[in-house]
Amino acid sequence: MALTPGQLVGPYQVIGQLGHGGMATVYKAYHPRLDRYVAIKVMHKAFTEDAGFIARFEREAQIVAKLEHPHIVPVYDFDELDGQPYLVMKFIEGQTLKKVLSDGPMPLPEIIRVMDDMAEALTYAHQHGVLHRDIKPSNIVIDIHGEPFLTDFGLARVTKAGASTLSADMILGTPQYISPEQASGQAELDPRTDIYSLGVILYEMVVGRVPFTADTPYAVVHDHIYTDLPRPSTVNPSVPPQVEAVLMKALAKKAADRYDTAIDMMTAFKQACAAAGLTALPDNRDKVAEQSFARMNNSLLDDSPTVSTETPAKVVKPAPSIQSPLPPKPTTYVQPAEPLSRHEARSAKREERRTKKNVQWEFKFDDQNDWKKLGDRIKEKVEQGAGWAESLGSSIEDAAKEGARAAAYEAHTPKPTISDEARIREKIEQKYKERSGVIAHAIPYIIVNLVLWSIYFSTDAGGFPWPMFVTFFWGIGMASHFFAYWSKYGGGATRREDAIQREIEMERGRSLSYEKPKNDARMRLTDDGELEEVPEDEISLAEKRKRN
Repeated sequence: MALTPGQLVGPYQVIGQLGHGGMATVYKAYHPRLDRYVAIKVMHKAFTEDAGFIARFEREAQIVAKLEHPHIVPVYDFDELDGQPYLVMKFIEGQTLKKVLSDGPMPLPEIIRVMDDMAEALTYAHQHGVLHRDIKPSNIVIDIHGEPFLTDFGLARVTKAGASTLSADMILGTPQYISPEQASGQAELDPRTDIYSLGVILYEMVVGRVPFTADTPYAVVHDHIYTDLPRPSTVNPSVPPQVEAVLMKALAKKAADRYDTAIDMMTAFKQACAAAGLTALPDNRDKVAEQSFARMNNSLLDDSPTVSTETPAKVVKPAPSIQSPLPPKPTTYVQPAEPLSRHEARSAKREERRTKKNVQWEFKFDDQNDWKKLGDRIKEKVEQGAGWAESLGSSIEDAAKEGARAAAYEAHTPKPTISDEARIREKIEQKYKERSGVIAHAIPYIIVNLVLWSIYFSTDAGGFPWPMFVTFFWGIGMASHFFAYWSKYGGGATRREDAIQREIEMERGRSLSYEKPKNDARMRLTDDGELEEVPEDEISLAEKRKRN
């Protein structure tokens, strides 16, 4: 249920919508008696079908309400509206850190100030047994005075309770900022999972971009678990070794190798900056980082051998400082083989495969090579054939499913009927007929006016311009005819259709926002931390790769 401006939600009057996500919609509202603005977070009605969801959402309110810190957005109230729970929080007028970074890199003193406040807020939450589990720039709000606030504890977990505000079988967090242990689905998490995510933000602000990006969230999650961290100095040479060591420790794959608290991480970062004499960072570090990652990706894709056309310089072997106790190895000159042509190389490969095949199936059936060895070889080939047959069966099954989906789509796709074609044809013919009418109207108008004005100028040019009556009054009818055609088929019709389509899309978006998700649909988190349904073709491909 969408809230409308002016609607009362308890004592709060809705002003307008602030944001919309996969789980909830946030509205700005006003409390007249207290004379203050608040943010109301209303969960989508589809999620309230879960029997324990309201209890988990209420527990989120209890979790955050206990956290009283100047850089954590406080919770004011919790209630329900027509069965939908909502959370009332302090309204922060400002913009998210994600929006700030999208406008350009922050100066180093500003980075230290913002990250210091976030480290203190996160350490405070950890000391009270609360894990955030979704630290990212869009969950850090900077108000108009420059003060940062940590918000959205929607994935928070009380370490003692061990329960989450979401389903336990989902991977929680945002792929670009998720910790390796959280990405791998480990149940036992500690505060160092949030420290990793905060370290990713620090890496992004100092180096110029996040360490791992890919085309799909699954690929990013895989990199966080298995891929080595791109060294900051390699991505951006302006990062000194002392600062690089802090970032490498904060983003260690093993939680035990990271800092114990977020405050410890920022303390080490400030000490590293002081030791390196670092007082400023380049303003173009985001562009430098993008270029560095592009070069690294190209080097990984380019596996062709490098051939040098320059004459190599003569290498002088240095004399050893300590004489080797072994006698010198005699040098044997080997005549370099002449390069084979392409045809000769292919013939040599075919001969090699033929010889290898003959050797594999060469049996003498004596005491050393008996029938048992032949049986083992046959068994091995039979097992290979069975695996091939299973793979072929899986491919046929996947093709059958894909064909069934295509047939179902084809069956449910509306096709133009004969009546539709006739209607379209009639519409186009009517358009050309009316255009011909406009042209037929314009030609006599132009000819008659040319004749009348020619007669006027050739007979009595100094008299009253009597042709103007024909030009003016007939011109009114001509202009009316033209603008009627233009409004029906020209630019006016295009603008009208665009306006209609916009309204249809907005209404469709509002209806789909509150559509109940299918229970059998598989969901995933996007880069922005929103829930979306995984397409069937990605599921079938993942299952196929798993079988292979």
